[in-house]
Amino acid sequence: MKEKKQLIQYTAACALILYLLCHYWDTAFLYLSVFTGAVRPLMLGCVMAYILNLIMSYYERTFLVRWNSRSSTAKRAVSIVLSFLTLLLIVALIVNMIVPELKSCMEILLSRIPTVIDMVLQFFQEHPDIFAFLPTIPEMQIDIQNLLQQLLSWLGTGAGASLFGYISSFVSVIFNLFVSLVFAIYLLAGKEWLGKQADRLLRTYLPAVVREKTLYVLNTLDNCFHRFIVGQVTEAVILGILCILGMLLFRFPYAVMIGILVGATALIPVLGAYIGAIVGILMIFTESPFQALIFLVFIIVLQQLENQLIYPRVVGTSIGLPGILVFSAVMVGGSLFGVAGILLGIPLTAACYQFLKDDLKKRKC
Repeated sequence: MKEKKQLIQYTAACALILYLLCHYWDTAFLYLSVFTGAVRPLMLGCVMAYILNLIMSYYERTFLVRWNSRSSTAKRAVSIVLSFLTLLLIVALIVNMIVPELKSCMEILLSRIPTVIDMVLQFFQEHPDIFAFLPTIPEMQIDIQNLLQQLLSWLGTGAGASLFGYISSFVSVIFNLFVSLVFAIYLLAGKEWLGKQADRLLRTYLPAVVREKTLYVLNTLDNCFHRFIVGQVTEAVILGILCILGMLLFRFPYAVMIGILVGATALIPVLGAYIGAIVGILMIFTESPFQALIFLVFIIVLQQLENQLIYPRVVGTSIGLPGILVFSAVMVGGSLFGVAGILLGIPLTAACYQFLKDDLKKRKC
């Protein structure tokens, strides 16, 4: 009877809050925007801590499993440092293998632009009748002095304000990243204490039925996100290896570098590998336009193989989600919220799918 009374009170309080939000929506939205901006670094810290916790937990389960329990603080500090170093090492290896080659290819590509333009102009001069149906473009008169004056005026006025704005934004981003990093370290260092305090709050302020359902929802979400991250990384590694092997087989240039780039961008579900493929096409084009065309065909076939066979089986199986729902979650999430929707759509859909399965199982019983 007491729990039922508490549930009625909580429901009435939620209804009152909902009414106030609807009635004072403009003011509430303003305060909500300010609140969201203030807690954004902390939210980013939570995301960083969740991802790093996967690496940290792996080290504690394997290499640090025999650590003396009396020095748990030192064990946690070592595992946090190892998880950060592992992530930084992976990023540094990818950057060091990609950036130098990408820079040299861009330099080659830019150096060949004048030659390509001359070839195009020569082609038009040798075949003047190809675009005879188009209207003649009048000769343009460019006032160099006027352009220089406008440029100097922009440098004296708008550029100063723009430069100050860019510097302020850069400093703000660095500060927010630092705050997020510090907050993530605090979360990782005291995750057991935070878990106990959260459980204590739930037991104190929520009825038993509501508490059990809340824990069930949170555990399901954690399980789906955990398996999604592991499956996504596994799929990216598989795709990168297949891309490297295929490029070596067909003797494409920059095989290892482009394969690593395709695998790294494949961390964005379904559509990410195309980003690495576009860069790869540009790089191979600097060596041979024909090989770039062949590589385009190769990457389309590989991407179709990945979308139809590898991704649904690796990621879909790891999170218990059918392939058609994986594809639908990516498309709908990307259309609504962009990259964030793509990353969050699959685990959230998997969680909803698990909720539905469990509810159907209960109803059958």
